Amino acid sequence: MLRILGTCAALALFVIFVLPFAIDAYHRHEVATRLNAVMDEHDRAAFREWQGDPVAFARTLYERCALTHGQDAPDCQPYKAAIK
Repeated sequence: MLRILGTCAALALFVIFVLPFAIDAYHRHEVATRLNAVMDEHDRAAFREWQGDPVAFARTLYERCALTHGQDAPDCQPYKAAIK
């Protein structure tokens, strides 16, 4: 009985400590997949080095595109879709 409880406690601690990292990695992969078609090599390298929120990176790309092409330009829609 003690062995089962110890195993359950170890599993619960593992989930508590690993789950936030797994969620962050999945979210980062999801944003990278949406942005893959519109990012160039420079943007991909910057994304690999980005330590913050992946949505914040997508937002900076969208803002850069909006400054270049104008607000709500069709060229900026992939960036806007990655933010959601």
